[in-house]
Amino acid sequence: QEEGRVVVNITVNPAGLVIATSINPQTNTVNAVLRKSAEDAAKKARFNSVDGVNNQSGTITYYFNLK
Repeated sequence: QEEGRVVVNITVNPAGLVIATSINPQTNTVNAVLRKSAEDAAKKARFNSVDGVNNQSGTITYYFNLK
């Protein structure tokens, strides 16, 4: 039984691909499996492409409640 919030910092290139991830300090779990799962999911995320824009950064928040 695990639960927690994992906040992942992301950098997205103009093509909409996530090119970098890291765990944000707002994460409230130390569970390595949850943290890795969130980072892996963030790396698979795709966003709309944008012409003429540099890399964009932001966060994705994942909530886990495993029973």
